Amino acid sequence: MIIQLPVTTEVLEKNSDLHPSGKAEEHKIIIEFDTRNRDYRKMFRLKRSVKIAWLNERTFEVQELSGFAWPIIYRITTADGYYLNEQGQRVYFTPELQGLSTQRKVSDVVLRLGVFLCVIAGLGSRQASWLLHVLFQVTVSKSALDRWVDEVASTLPSEDDMVKLLHQQQPITQGHFDELFPLGTGACLLVLKDEHGRIVAAQQVEQRDEEHVTPFLQRLQRLGPELTAFYIDHCQAYVNAIQAVYPQAHIQFDYFHILQNIWRKVWGEFRAHRRDLKTRGEAARTKWYSEKLKRLAAELWKHRYIFFKSDEKLTAKETETMQQVLRTQPEMSFLRGFLDKVWAIFEGPTTEAEAQAKLAELKQYAAFHEDDGYTKAISFLDDHFKNMITFLRVPGVQRNSLAESGMRVLRRLERNHDGFRSDKGRQNALRIYQAVMYLGRSIHNPPNLAASSG
Repeated sequence: MIIQLPVTTEVLEKNSDLHPSGKAEEHKIIIEFDTRNRDYRKMFRLKRSVKIAWLNERTFEVQELSGFAWPIIYRITTADGYYLNEQGQRVYFTPELQGLSTQRKVSDVVLRLGVFLCVIAGLGSRQASWLLHVLFQVTVSKSALDRWVDEVASTLPSEDDMVKLLHQQQPITQGHFDELFPLGTGACLLVLKDEHGRIVAAQQVEQRDEEHVTPFLQRLQRLGPELTAFYIDHCQAYVNAIQAVYPQAHIQFDYFHILQNIWRKVWGEFRAHRRDLKTRGEAARTKWYSEKLKRLAAELWKHRYIFFKSDEKLTAKETETMQQVLRTQPEMSFLRGFLDKVWAIFEGPTTEAEAQAKLAELKQYAAFHEDDGYTKAISFLDDHFKNMITFLRVPGVQRNSLAESGMRVLRRLERNHDGFRSDKGRQNALRIYQAVMYLGRSIHNPPNLAASSG
């Protein structure tokens, strides 16, 4: 049985005037083009009497995406053309086909999909090469995909122009600022994400200090964004650089990083208590008492993470397990009460005064402790409290930063590329990601972003 179906592709639509024909041949769908069929007299505004001549006829094949059981191949016949102008001189031209590359031997859609799989899907070139072959019956090497990523990036606006385009699309007023340490290097990658969830800029620097952070912020300022709020961890270099470049901007320490810092200090107390149980158990001479202490130490370590989870994130079983431990170990009861009071500072109050009152309660709770993880946690809160509760003081400022999601995107790109070989490779991938995710570039008929940036 023969079933005839209408088939259209970007190449067919853009070159319909060549009147292509199709056939099945050796388990392939062959679509034949002859570039000499185009009306070049009309294209070049020549008189009907002018004769078009051809030299160096040649035929080559180009791969297209296929959703059928057989691959789709364009078989292109072409030649070098020439005609005589009014002075009798030869004018040479080379026919062009839109939507495909004669050098790459693939359609532009194949190229763009390969790049999308590498960058947007985060597969990396090795997996993208395999997927193109398995799903779309296109054979392309890993090295070719790597070249395509660079070629596509070269058609996009520069890093600075990307920032300008993003700012034009939606004004950038808040910066979620963090850093990433790329695999295989000792450098630091500064990353800024805006309030719209867009990765705006990333720049590699030698160190995360004020000397290197300040120029990055100055560059952003020159490109247009007037940032009124920054979300950062408690890095003092960031604070100093922000105050130098954006003196009117508010600073909010990210809630995740606040808790992370406090949890590390309290974690030391947890480990000390657990080691004490284990040591006492090993030293005890009474067998039943020794086994009891060792069992308590083992259970504590097995369930160590539940004590650092808020009540709403605990399962019913975890809550039951924690309550059993708290009834028998007053040290853990104090630890859990301390963490509850830390949460209460940031999750309950609606005003700065209420947060200050909760901090005072925490200090009173741990008043009899000296020079341990609890007092160090309180000192950390005291030292940075103003920038921790900006969200309660300034309308429009949020408690949490979006920076971590940006870090995950970049780390995913990096790992699936086995680590970028250069900062340029990373920037190329990032610009493609920005163009697709934020600026509307698509596999079919992508917008001309280079023209937009001008």
